[in-house]
Amino acid sequence: MDEIFEIKDKDLMGRIGVLHTRSMKIETPLFFPVIHPIRNLREISVEDIKKIGFNTLITNAYLVKKFYGEKIFETGLKKILGFEGVLMTDSGAYQIMQYGDIDVSNREIVEYQERMDQDIAVILDIPTRSDVSYEEAERSVEETFKRAYEVLDIINKSEKLWVLPIQGGGYKDLVYKSAVKSFELPGYKIYGIGSPVTFLENYEYDKILENIFIVKKILPPDKPVHLFGAGHPMIIPFIVASGVDMFDSASYILYARENRYVTEYGTERLEDLEYFPCSCPVCSRYTPKELMEMSREERTRLLAIHNLYMIYKELKRVKTALKEGRLWELLIERSHSHPRLRSVIKIFIREKDFIERYSPFSKGRRGLFITEYESLYRPNIQRSKNRNFEVLSYKIIKRICEEIIFIPADLRYKPFSSSPVLKNVFSQIDIRKISCTYYYVPVLGILNISIEEAYPYSQTEIAREVIEDPRVIEVLKKELVEVLDNLRRIREDLNIVIYFVKELDWSLKLYENLSRDLEKINIKTIVL
Repeated sequence: MDEIFEIKDKDLMGRIGVLHTRSMKIETPLFFPVIHPIRNLREISVEDIKKIGFNTLITNAYLVKKFYGEKIFETGLKKILGFEGVLMTDSGAYQIMQYGDIDVSNREIVEYQERMDQDIAVILDIPTRSDVSYEEAERSVEETFKRAYEVLDIINKSEKLWVLPIQGGGYKDLVYKSAVKSFELPGYKIYGIGSPVTFLENYEYDKILENIFIVKKILPPDKPVHLFGAGHPMIIPFIVASGVDMFDSASYILYARENRYVTEYGTERLEDLEYFPCSCPVCSRYTPKELMEMSREERTRLLAIHNLYMIYKELKRVKTALKEGRLWELLIERSHSHPRLRSVIKIFIREKDFIERYSPFSKGRRGLFITEYESLYRPNIQRSKNRNFEVLSYKIIKRICEEIIFIPADLRYKPFSSSPVLKNVFSQIDIRKISCTYYYVPVLGILNISIEEAYPYSQTEIAREVIEDPRVIEVLKKELVEVLDNLRRIREDLNIVIYFVKELDWSLKLYENLSRDLEKINIKTIVL
């Protein structure tokens, strides 16, 4: 099976796709709840998990082998679990990370998994712990690759989807090296990014995102990517937006055992809650006090159900935002839920050029909501800026325009040309020069007035606080100076006129910041 992954929709680096497994097709992004093959089933049933909406599970093949041995092949793991969806097995890497080693070889556990009835499987990799030296981290990379290579004879004949984990932990060059070497191996259908658990526990979300972007720059876009150990609603929008298609976690049950209640913005102690800020079946039926008075077993089960509902709800929210082209807006909203997430947004800004290559030009029916300074760096806004300058440059090179006129857009009106403030400006422009007349706009840059009603310009809503932000004015100044410098390089004899309007405060501030620069490059300015 070669075509195992179809991409159906995209926004930023995120995608909605279809994963073809041996038992069924299933839509991504996917969350795999981790279940212990023995203990979990006593705390929360597979039926509980299915009722929430999950048709995916991941369990540990090492523990299955330890508890069931050869008996598993008589009945099948899916039948024992009472599960018919997409089943994934890990190999025991978590036990290696926790205890240092396990009593089974890589080939032995791979052969065992190959005989099982699951859909997705993982080799016995060596996770890179966060507290190890560079030499130890490098050993985990080399040993994981060696193990991946030594079972290729099994992988290449398998109908299962085998996952090749990429290691390196906090050492970026090792993550890069691991990704490059992993890509060179044939047969593996899914690539995993390993060892994020410690980073997640320490709220080091930026390190996780940095590793994801390193890997995504190496792997071809048609390859699905799995992130091990990530399952808190806080991080889901960011990992999906960076191109992760699958992820798993046991956090829902681990938190429940400690009386921890998951929200989109973090975790709360059950004993600290007076009300539940949620309307899932658990929170609609019980109060925090009632849960605290229950037996430990029942409380753990109900909290685990709630925690899974929160993951399911966030995943649906992310998919909806992706479909509507609002994933960036969701990232901005979520970045305010925790101080550490602000550094994650900076990574998306830093990687904007890479993201722009894969993000669609326009999608959805809604306009853009610009509520934060960071929205200047949305990939679709960056792309429209680049495209508008390319068209303008073409007009100058082909001498379609002998004079270029720039006027401020009045963002209070849609279309901009309906503004009473701009009537005086338009009265001074020769109608024959309209095709060579451009708006300059905070956030949006420059655009020809003939396309002001095209998406996304007339549909964009920009908060007043953003328009008046000195950083936004400074960015517009730099962009305008760069455009003017480039136009001068193309044609020294080009006439350029820029209008500034006093009634638009931001336009006047721009003039005050820009007037000296314009004089140096012989640009005519008119203040009205």
